[in-house]
Amino acid sequence: MPPPPESSSWSSLWSDLPPELAGLVLGRFCSLADRVRFGCVCRHWRHASQQQAPLLPPVLPWTINTDTSQAQTIPDGEVHRLRSISKHAFCWRSSEDWLLMIGFASSNHTEVGLFLENPLSGATFPLPGTDNLRHPDAGLYCVTKFIVCPGNLVVARVLSAMPTNRDPQVACCRPAFLDGNIYAITEGGDLFAHEVSDGRGAEENKPVLLSPGKLAIKGSDPSCYGVRRFLVVSCGGKLLMIKWKYGWGSYYDDDTPAFEMFEADLQMSRWAQLSSIGDQVLFLSQTCSKAIPVSPNHDDYLCGNRIYFLDRAIYGPKKCCSGKTSCGMYDLRNNTYHPIVSDVFRDNDIQAKSWFFPHE
Repeated sequence: MPPPPESSSWSSLWSDLPPELAGLVLGRFCSLADRVRFGCVCRHWRHASQQQAPLLPPVLPWTINTDTSQAQTIPDGEVHRLRSISKHAFCWRSSEDWLLMIGFASSNHTEVGLFLENPLSGATFPLPGTDNLRHPDAGLYCVTKFIVCPGNLVVARVLSAMPTNRDPQVACCRPAFLDGNIYAITEGGDLFAHEVSDGRGAEENKPVLLSPGKLAIKGSDPSCYGVRRFLVVSCGGKLLMIKWKYGWGSYYDDDTPAFEMFEADLQMSRWAQLSSIGDQVLFLSQTCSKAIPVSPNHDDYLCGNRIYFLDRAIYGPKKCCSGKTSCGMYDLRNNTYHPIVSDVFRDNDIQAKSWFFPHE
């Protein structure tokens, strides 16, 4: 048997890893942190990872607790602390890779304001003039959800005391022209379309409540008890409503699908029920939802026809051990639950409230 090669020879062989093989390795990593570590090994691997990045499947998002800014990768359970560049701010909501922060807007720490921050890149996005988004009695900001659109448009859904089946209030911050409508759904399944005009409120540089939305689809099931509804744009550009039945009875009935999918038929003003979501994965939460395309040949960590969900319902993360939980993965192919939060979150009763999508 010939003697083993020198260690320097082995190092040379590893550093000369062909980009195609590097792509196969990187494609097995579902965590952005692991892909970044791969590129930090040496200059050749970093170049290979950059070259293969457009061909790789998407990484899985993180779960995040906006109260503590603790995030967790799935499925390995690695916990990250998303620290703000500001020492006097805390996270209020999340959307994609942005956090909506509440912090002091003046040097004397007397004026509190809202701003967006990307905790990975350090980029910030000020939102001046947001005092009219405060609750008139409590003085707290009443933004329940926000979306950053192209053209510096931040769309916020404003919580109000109106009945749940009425037109939701929607506000625009830093408005710019957006070719289309902003859609909002009520807890009863009514879909409203809010038109965004060119330069609305830009002169005053402050959020503007949009005019009452036009009823696009009347929900056929006004019941709200034991039901959550999520609105998400599919990978094909279709508007989907996902109905999650988490209440007693259907929640524990394995023969009854816990999730029902509907596609908005705007021409017929109706919801068309779907039996499958095909080659895509849905990530749902009350503050951030997103659809991610997957390859039909991918059978590892990112399979199609699955729903990952987070919600502050009546079941906490400690229920994850049973598979019936308010946060987990639901496989539409066989109507089964799978837990996604780690023992670190479960044992410490840390609620996973929203999704955070780190971009490469």
